[in-house]
Amino acid sequence: MAAKLEIDNPQAMIDVIDALEQVASESVLRQAAVAAARVIWAEVKLRAPVDLGIYEGKWGPHPPGFLRENILLAYDRDFSVAGLRASYLVTWSKEAFYGRFLEFGTSKMAARPFLRPAYEAKKGEAAQKFSEVIESKVEELTRVQ
Repeated sequence: MAAKLEIDNPQAMIDVIDALEQVASESVLRQAAVAAARVIWAEVKLRAPVDLGIYEGKWGPHPPGFLRENILLAYDRDFSVAGLRASYLVTWSKEAFYGRFLEFGTSKMAARPFLRPAYEAKKGEAAQKFSEVIESKVEELTRVQ
């Protein structure tokens, strides 16, 4: 069965196709990835353990909450592929190096994980945020002028 398709305004269709190409751009992909990563970053900051003592470190005193204040969200060039995948890391700064001891434990100290539980708790919400950003960009770019 044949169907007939008639386009009254071909330029509008071309504009919509061009807009959809922009949605698939690296800029939009990165915006969506950052929005999703921020959800996990916020949860990691909430779950990071806080010691009540002051630690005197190589770079000076570490006040209570130092690890929490030094949780970072960083773009990962090694695992990102331009136009295909934007990878972001939630980690701690080099001054808060002891985060790894808390997360994984040592031979004399049990692990007190906070990164993995934060990820597991918020991965669904992060995926939803990613989708929301993509959908809003689709609406924004395909809106009829």
